Amino acid sequence: MKRLLFILLALLFCLPLTFAGEEKLEIAIFTSPTCGHCQKFKREYLAILKQDFQDKAKFAEFDVSKPEDSIIFHDTMLEYGLGIESMGVPAMVVGKSILLGYPEQIRTQGPSAILKALREGEKTYYGTQAQIKECKIKQEKEAELCEDKTKNTALEAAQNMFKRISFWAIIVAGLVDGINPCAFAVIVFFISFLSVYKYDKKEIILVGSAYCGSVFVAYILIGLGLFNFLYKMSSFYYVMWGFKWLTIGLCALFLVLSLYDFIVYEITKNADKVILQLGKGYKEKIHKIIRYFLRDKNKSAFRLFCAAVIVGFLVSLIEAVCTGQVYLPTIAVILKEANQDFLRAMIYLLTYNLMFIVPLVIIFALSVLGYESKTFNDFLRKHLGLTKLALCLLFLGLLILLIANI
Repeated sequence: MKRLLFILLALLFCLPLTFAGEEKLEIAIFTSPTCGHCQKFKREYLAILKQDFQDKAKFAEFDVSKPEDSIIFHDTMLEYGLGIESMGVPAMVVGKSILLGYPEQIRTQGPSAILKALREGEKTYYGTQAQIKECKIKQEKEAELCEDKTKNTALEAAQNMFKRISFWAIIVAGLVDGINPCAFAVIVFFISFLSVYKYDKKEIILVGSAYCGSVFVAYILIGLGLFNFLYKMSSFYYVMWGFKWLTIGLCALFLVLSLYDFIVYEITKNADKVILQLGKGYKEKIHKIIRYFLRDKNKSAFRLFCAAVIVGFLVSLIEAVCTGQVYLPTIAVILKEANQDFLRAMIYLLTYNLMFIVPLVIIFALSVLGYESKTFNDFLRKHLGLTKLALCLLFLGLLILLIANI
């Protein structure tokens, strides 16, 4: 009898310790303050998820805009079998499952993934490379990890397709912006000016090269300035929210105005009635700058080169008032990439500006081959309607991309 009582007392003593020692399932949540879907997930669903599993799971939240959390995110995704091109937020790591996107996977598959992890005793591993490698060794012994790694192929394909669309959208935006009436009219006047002042081929090559390079650098600096400012503001959710909707609104407005310009020009064939173009005052300022710095073509080659650089830079600053119609929405698209891959965002910015000066380089090359400014001016007038239509399609495409990223 004494022995039986001793056993019962021992069991009663150990039972609370057994329950106290049970560990809750860890769930890692990765979000960004600049990601609209992330904010929507946190507002609409995260609290519900926490409440439903408050006794069985604990949630660790990471902000990927912070360098230390970004490292944890990248290491976790890589070691769980996802490539860099497939990474995206919001993301939820639970047991052997990685769920990407809200509501696509997190809302539809989240509860079942948590229940599965609880039922099968799975552990969630995240953090430094050393921690995750330890996880990998443990989980690979169970021989089920490989199946879970391949469940996100459809989402990966969709994300890769979106990145390809974004890249081609950047290329097309740069080219269309380079031939829009704002930029093209300045190019035509510049070629006409060089012709009137009897610049020879060598001088046109020198001036043209300096001018094109200066325009490229000026637009890069403008883009970087705006991009870096917005990137620094990315941690302020309401600032970025306001910027996104302002950009969407401007893009929609420019779409309507471009469509109006297209219809009006096709009916009247009068370029003066076009709304989206450089104002008369801006054109006069540009003409004065070009005349002031380049009217003396007898300068030394170095001084002529410097003058062309100054002209390119000043003209770009004035011209940006008009070309910014396309540049601003494009930077908004590029900014989205910066949350996942800053280097890719910089490549996109460089690509846009390279495409922007392609028409400029082509026109200078044709002028060296003997084509006159009248040819370019006639081309502009003949294809102004087509250019406006191209701008309509471009603004429509950028609008779709911006709305898709809310």
